[in-house]
Amino acid sequence: MGSTGEQEREVEALRAQVVRLEQDQAWTRTLLATVPAAVMRVSVDGVIEYINYVDPRYGVSPVGRRIYDYAPADQHEVMRAALGKAAQTLRPATYESFAQAPDGVREWFVTHVGPVLEGGRLAGLVLVSVNASQVKQAQAELLESRAKLKLALDAGNVGVWRWDRVTDSVEWDEKLTAMFGLTPGSAPLTSVGFMALVSDDQRLAMAAHVARAVETGHYPDFELRLDRPDGTRWVIIKGGVLRDAAGNVTGFLGGVVDVTERRRLDEHLRQAQKLEAVGQLSAGVAHNFNNMLAVILPALELARVNADPADAELMSDALASAGNAAQLVRQLMVFSRRGPRPFSLREPLAAVVRRAVDLCRQTFERRVALELGDVDAARFASVEGAQMEQAVMNLLLNARDAVGHDAQRPARIAVAARRLTEAEARRRHLDARGAFVELIVTDTGCGMDEDTRRRMLEPFFSTKPTGRGTGLGLSTVWATVQAHRGHLDCESEVGRGTAVSLLLPVQDEPVPSVTAEAPRRVETVGVGRVVLIIDDEPAVRRATVAVVRAAGFTALDAASGEEGVRLASTRPVDVVLLDYSMPGQSPQATLKALRQLQPNLPVVSLSGLGVTLEGVTAHLAKPVRPEELVKVLEAALSGRA
Repeated sequence: MGSTGEQEREVEALRAQVVRLEQDQAWTRTLLATVPAAVMRVSVDGVIEYINYVDPRYGVSPVGRRIYDYAPADQHEVMRAALGKAAQTLRPATYESFAQAPDGVREWFVTHVGPVLEGGRLAGLVLVSVNASQVKQAQAELLESRAKLKLALDAGNVGVWRWDRVTDSVEWDEKLTAMFGLTPGSAPLTSVGFMALVSDDQRLAMAAHVARAVETGHYPDFELRLDRPDGTRWVIIKGGVLRDAAGNVTGFLGGVVDVTERRRLDEHLRQAQKLEAVGQLSAGVAHNFNNMLAVILPALELARVNADPADAELMSDALASAGNAAQLVRQLMVFSRRGPRPFSLREPLAAVVRRAVDLCRQTFERRVALELGDVDAARFASVEGAQMEQAVMNLLLNARDAVGHDAQRPARIAVAARRLTEAEARRRHLDARGAFVELIVTDTGCGMDEDTRRRMLEPFFSTKPTGRGTGLGLSTVWATVQAHRGHLDCESEVGRGTAVSLLLPVQDEPVPSVTAEAPRRVETVGVGRVVLIIDDEPAVRRATVAVVRAAGFTALDAASGEEGVRLASTRPVDVVLLDYSMPGQSPQATLKALRQLQPNLPVVSLSGLGVTLEGVTAHLAKPVRPEELVKVLEAALSGRA
């Protein structure tokens, strides 16, 4: 045995060791109590032997119960797999699982499993479970946010890019790669490579734009033209500035928006506005020209009646030319969509087609062969003349543009009509209860691919170069055909040409033609009747006065609505000819004042603008042939107008 001093020293050493152990245990207990995780020792089969913290929601300590009691059944397999792996390999394992709290809340835990060895042998397992519910929720929200962002970018056709100035690396997403017409993986990864994609005429502007953005710390939108093999596209590059901790610009992050369709629509709108302006100008010119013809035609008619045969023949030629001029003015009005529709009667389709072809023959290039075939079957289709004439002319103009692409190929346009059999009508899904006529316009032009053919009736869709079309022609044709309860078909092949068919319902008897009667001597049907002529054009008034006087009427004339009302208030008037477009008092106010003087007074309106005046007895479109004017006056006086 050792001495008493040695024993005391050993006791002191043991006491010191106990103090250290107690301190270590206290530190360990403090650590286990404050660590934000559940630390458990469990047996190999999962029975809890120790836990550092008991959640108040569970009420009692889980010691002695299996860990599987606190997890849904669908989580047991993954838990057993992790515990088994740690026990067999003596190496740590990890699993993720839900735990079901007594209050029904399901929480997500990440659990790390490690082996406990005593004497080199497995004595149990230690589990450290961290509540990852908030992290999981944040991850889910992040994934949802990314999904929404991708959806928004896809819906907006936006490609995403990033440029790191420090490393000169450029990142592209798939959308942006496709937008530039590149294949996946082929997008350049440096700024130099990107600038090589920019066309020569835009490269300096693009470089200056980026330099200003670096200098100012602001990246304004930049519009860029992409010259791709499949055609030109327009994009707007948007960007935000990336900075380092010192505030220096280190790069840019942004998106690219394809604005090709928007630019195309803007251009179509500008073209449509130009067309509207041309239409207004054409209508004004046509109105003035109609007033001139309103003097020329009646003057020639009256002079020819009493002329000798030689002079009468010359006057007939002059009348024919004046009639052609009137027809050209009417075509101009129709083509500018300001034609005299109120005066447009129901006509046979055949007459409308012949008229449109005749006009186009006068204006098309000589090399374009415009052939009018048999259209006799179209006599049975009743159409609104002005609308259908516009539609046929649109088809002919489109055909002309199509055959004009290749000067080496024959430029041929053919127009024909045929009546469909009932079997053909059914096969083409037409109304089997009625018969149809097919008007076919064919050309030997460039033809259309399937995608173009499918879109050809869309408003503002056009394959013509900028400034040469509005994209409204065929959509207008379609609207007109629909208004006539008809159908439109189209067959086309690239390099072979196009055939457009208008399928219109027909009646059993031919539609009467609207033709002008041959000039004849004006009958004196107005003897004892007074006509008041209100027109601001002196020459028109003089010519009209001469016509009505030749028919036996007594003529009064006034240069304005106010003057006409004063004349009508001083003496009885039997009928009034009222011009629609005059300075001063409006035609509506003039009509109202005349009817206040004589409630049943017949009033015939005249217009060269293709408009009508509500409440009048009859309408006439300038210029008017003398016999037509007298006939309308007679009908108005007899109540037949």
